[in-house]
Amino acid sequence: MEAPRALCEDLEVPTSQAHGIDKGEWLRLTPLMALQALASGSPANNPVVPTADEIQDLYARIYA
Repeated sequence: MEAPRALCEDLEVPTSQAHGIDKGEWLRLTPLMALQALASGSPANNPVVPTADEIQDLYARIYA
C-alpha cells in the first residue's frame, strides 16, 4: 500500500482531507458511496467485482 500512496504524493493528488472532508462524515457516508459505486457499474470493469463491504473497507483505508 505504500507504493501507491507515495505515487499519489509525488503527483500531488489531493486527499479527501485536503478537500476539507471531515473523517467522521466520510466514514458515515461510505455505505452510501459503496452502493453508488456498485450502481455506477464501474466496479464490474475489474477482474473481481468487489462487494459493498469491500468497497467500504477501501474507502475507510484511503481517507487521508
